[in-house]
Amino acid sequence: MKQINKNKKAEGYIDICIGILALLSVLVLTLNIYGFLTLKQDMDEITEQLIETATYEGCFGDAFNTRVAALKTQYFDFDVATSADSYYNAAYKRVQLGGTMRVTVTVHTTLRGVGAVTIPITATSTRSGVSEHYWKG
Repeated sequence: MKQINKNKKAEGYIDICIGILALLSVLVLTLNIYGFLTLKQDMDEITEQLIETATYEGCFGDAFNTRVAALKTQYFDFDVATSADSYYNAAYKRVQLGGTMRVTVTVHTTLRGVGAVTIPITATSTRSGVSEHYWKG
């Protein structure tokens, strides 16, 4: 009976290829996590600056919109949503002294490095503050 020669010389190459693929997958995951952490940090900074502008002005008016435009050119494109518990003048989005104001910044992005498959991700940052402006009637 003829004995089959069991050659195991190629197993090392296969192990190395699998190890390299695993290492690259971990590297891509690490870069994605780092990218999302920096994105979240930038979003928190943007939201903080916007709520400071809104509370100082006491409204979501021209100064607020100018600050949004400036931050979009400085950072990246984002969506802004504003709200308040109650408006002193809803037409101008004015909030009376002591009223709560909220700013929400939303960014739509995708998970990178997974090949042809794109995974959409929505990141959101919300801050609230108290109006520092007194509106006379």
